Parts: sequence; structure tokens; C-alpha cells
Amino acid sequence: MKARDVTDFAHIGPDTLAGKFLRRFWQPIFVGADLKKGRPVRVHVLNEYFTLYRGDSGAPFTVEDRCPHRQTSLALGNVDGDGIRCFYHGWLFNGQGQCIEQPAEKASFAKKVQARAYPTEEYLGLIFVYFGEGDAPPLPRFPEMENVEGTLVVNRHMVPCNYFQRVENDLDESHVHFVHRVSTDSYGLDELPDIHVTETDYGILRIGEREGGGANATRTAHWMMPNANFLDLPPSPGHPHWTVYLAYRVPVDDETMMTLAVSIRPIDPSGAKQTQRPKMDPDPNFLTEEILAGRMYLQDVDPKYPGLFVVQDNVALAGQGRIVDRSRDRLGQSDKGVILLRKLWERELKKIRDDKPIKNWRRPKEKLHLLVDRPKLLEEI
Repeated sequence: MKARDVTDFAHIGPDTLAGKFLRRFWQPIFVGADLKKGRPVRVHVLNEYFTLYRGDSGAPFTVEDRCPHRQTSLALGNVDGDGIRCFYHGWLFNGQGQCIEQPAEKASFAKKVQARAYPTEEYLGLIFVYFGEGDAPPLPRFPEMENVEGTLVVNRHMVPCNYFQRVENDLDESHVHFVHRVSTDSYGLDELPDIHVTETDYGILRIGEREGGGANATRTAHWMMPNANFLDLPPSPGHPHWTVYLAYRVPVDDETMMTLAVSIRPIDPSGAKQTQRPKMDPDPNFLTEEILAGRMYLQDVDPKYPGLFVVQDNVALAGQGRIVDRSRDRLGQSDKGVILLRKLWERELKKIRDDKPIKNWRRPKEKLHLLVDRPKLLEEI
């Protein structure tokens, strides 16, 4: 597709319309607990590479990956105070990207050299970066997840397909009853919802209306432009609670993405505090590839495997191919969320193409309504 195609949501390089759109919003790129002082990392996101590091002050910083001198990756360098020193010739850049020291050069040269630096903030256990032009907007806050009576659990996992396939999945509540049936049947969520979607100041309000009792409650999800989902997450293998869940679907490249998510879990009565989801054995992506290659069946996965939801979604999404030709879709009435999503994205990409301002997407400061208002198992469910 051409770079100016307003229906091309999949390609996200810096010169594409979708790439420009995504870069106008803060994006999480790393789990804060995984970024150690003095250990810079090379991060692949939005079809580009960046160097992320934590300075001696504890603050995270993001700079372009290549040193402006001779293009060596700055992720190979050493953290020096709140700056990073290139491994190749010792050039030192501060957290704002300004070169402040060049051991083999005249003192006046350093001030002429600038590496691009990006606004970086740590929030809810994730590290967010603003990759757009100009001043960064305020980082969106989630009061629903601040000062809670539970534990914030943070995780990051890779998904072997284009990010927009995962975004569309977030607007599709009906798939829960088929992709995740082995789990939903076990706790009685068995009534197909009547889907209602509405454009909001932040994105799309999705309501899955159900009339039954027990687990068949009407669910609310707040999908936030351009790639975040905030909702009640139903129970899953190894976790029998409804939780508040925030997930960002972040492109790595055109054919791979990562989910960075935060959920509220009830406090463990034993006093154990788990702030990161433990690694799963086997890895969900290994099982995904085995199933897609026909070497095993999804039905062979243990229903109690803690990564079952991830494997089920990955198989459904990557089973479409790494990038979907959406012109071949035959959408029905249950796809209201997907239809609205595509309309909103096309509208915004047209504005970017025509050099017009996009909508000022923002979430309200007050808490948003969710089925789960407290981080505990709902007795009525």
C-alpha cells in the first residue's frame, strides 16, 4: 500500500500515516522493573530502534539508537550519571541528547552535536515514551489503578502478527465465547452479548449487554485512541477473579507487536506480592507456532495452563496471517466495534494526510465506569 493510503492502518514506519498517528500519543515500551540502573537496552518499537536506559538518579531516558558520531548503537555504551557514553569513542550525551563530552575532540565541538532524545515517564510500572514532533501532551492517567486495595501486576508479551489485528480484537467481545470457550463455559459466561459502541472523547465505549444473571453481566470496555484497551477482564486459568485491566497494543514492526499490560489483582492472603506475571513454561508463542504449524492442536493445551488466554488469542490473530487484507472481510452486526474503529482511524488519517488537526483525544479526569469497581472477586458474579 502507498504511504498516503488512509485505509492502511498496518504499516507504522515514521513516514506512514498510521505511524505518524501513533507517534502523536505516548506509547509504553518497557516494564519498569526490567530496566536496571547502568544497563541500557536496545528497544525495537514502531519499526525503529531506540536506546533506553535508567540513569543514576533512577529516572529513565530514551535517545535515538545510533550515536551521531559513527552510528554505533548507544545501547552498547555505558551509563554515566544521567547520561550515556558511547562505547566506540567515549562521546557522552546527557538525558536530553546533548553531547557534553568528546575525549578526543576540541571542547567547542560537543555543543554542536545533538542526539535526538524523547520525553520519557514511568507510570503504573511501565515506561512510556513520546515519539512525536513538538511538545509532548500530558501522559494520560488512570485514577482507577492508583492507590488501589490490590496489587498492580505488570506484564509484557510478544504477539506474532500486526498490531491492528490485536486492536480490532479488543473491539470484538463476541470472540470471547468461541476463542476462550473452554474458560468462559467453566464459570458460566455463556450468553452472547448485544454489542453497543459509541464514539467518546477518548475513543470508543463498548458495551456488551447481557440479560442473564451470574457471570452473564453487562460488560463495559473503554477503548482509547489509538491502541489501548481498559476494561473488566474475566477470570482465566490460574486466576479466578474479575480484574481491572489496561493493555496497550504496541507495534514492534509491521508483522510483530507486543502487549504491555497492567492489571489489579486482589491482595494475596498469604502476604505474597507478585508485581510481575511469572514467566510461563512453555512459552505461549512456542505453543502458538506449534499449533499454527499443525504440530499440535489448541485442544491439546491444558485448560489450566496460565497462558491459555494468550495462546488462544495469538492463534486466532496470527491465524489470519501476519498482516490482514481487510478489503476481503465480510463484517456483520456483531462487528459494530470493528466497523466504528476503522471509520475513526480512516477519518484521522485523512486529517493527517491533508495537514489538518486531528481530534483532541483525551480521557476524563474522573474515574470511568467498570463492572469491577474494586479489585476483588465480585460476590454477585
